[in-house]
Amino acid sequence: MTMKQVETGVEVAAMPVPDMANLPNDLSLAVKYNAPTDEDMASVAALRANSEPWLGRGEKLEESMKALMGLRPFLHVAKVQNQVVGYVTVERDGPVPGAAYMRNIVIKPELRRRGLGKAVLTKGIQVAQDMYRKTIALRVDPANSAAVNFYRASGFTTVATVVSKKSGKLRLLMSREL
Repeated sequence: MTMKQVETGVEVAAMPVPDMANLPNDLSLAVKYNAPTDEDMASVAALRANSEPWLGRGEKLEESMKALMGLRPFLHVAKVQNQVVGYVTVERDGPVPGAAYMRNIVIKPELRRRGLGKAVLTKGIQVAQDMYRKTIALRVDPANSAAVNFYRASGFTTVATVVSKKSGKLRLLMSREL
């Protein structure tokens, strides 16, 4: 495994690139989920650090790792061919009383629009159901029309517009019944 040095003293595994030629057309059939291993955490942190909104905020790899370590109990890693291709975090409680909270759903950019996002969202919904929740909620940037449309097509509706504590920007609070 290739290792690379990031900043002072922090080493993480380089993110492997999936063999695109050998991937199935419908990735939802090939995806497997697991709780994150220590090795997975480096790939998940790299995926987060190189995805929006964290990339746009200038979040460094160490900051992504620290945030994800705090979310580790809620993290479900999606793998195809034993490589991390995405993840979802689902917490029992969030901003909507009694609803599970999907804090993050992230898919490798080169694998989007191939059924993987829907599969990972379905996993998040299953996790919320396993928590005996009847509703799942999330926050999304209203300027991210692809994400907003994705969630709407998956049955989510906007229940409020809120201000993000971290960025001060508006976010849509969306939810759906399970």
